[in-house]
Amino acid sequence: MRLGGNAMQRYFNRMTFIRCTLVALFFIGYWTGTACAGSEADELRQKIADIGLLKTQLTDRMQQAEGVLAELLTQQRNLVDEVRLLQKSYDMKSYAQVKNFDRARYNIELLRSLTAYADAFTQKIQFYHAGYDKLTYLRQSAEDDIKMIQTMNNFEIDALTTQISLVINTYLREAHVIQIDPEKIELPSAESIWEKVVQKKL
Repeated sequence: MRLGGNAMQRYFNRMTFIRCTLVALFFIGYWTGTACAGSEADELRQKIADIGLLKTQLTDRMQQAEGVLAELLTQQRNLVDEVRLLQKSYDMKSYAQVKNFDRARYNIELLRSLTAYADAFTQKIQFYHAGYDKLTYLRQSAEDDIKMIQTMNNFEIDALTTQISLVINTYLREAHVIQIDPEKIELPSAESIWEKVVQKKL
């Protein structure tokens, strides 16, 4: 069946309208997807900046904690040397004898505190190192995801940003000042310190 001139014109007008509509819908979808991807990329970039700042703060705390630990270990070494000297000088065979010598007993008590705090700072340094390594991994993951953001779904990106937030919140509390609660420090027994000194395990 052949179409008349007006019918043909209406047909072409309709087809042109459909094509334009499809093209418009395509670009709307593209622009929407691009806008979402851009927003997600911006969020990841902000997370990367947050990670960089926190890594710097953790590095500062690590160096500070390492400095304190070095001082504690130096004092510990000096006291251990003195206790061993007193042990030889007074021929002390057991901790029971230490109680009869004020200087030796006093040094043992100091060593109890020094050893406990040295252990606490060692654990804190390990905590900082673990946080630094986790943040390094997450930063690399975020940088990789930005490069592939067009091929990723929202769930994958949200999962990464959530994970980053959790890690940041875990270590942010420790980023400004070294937190060691004296009430949670458990001192080793005086006798165990004496045994370590005698056995050269301290």
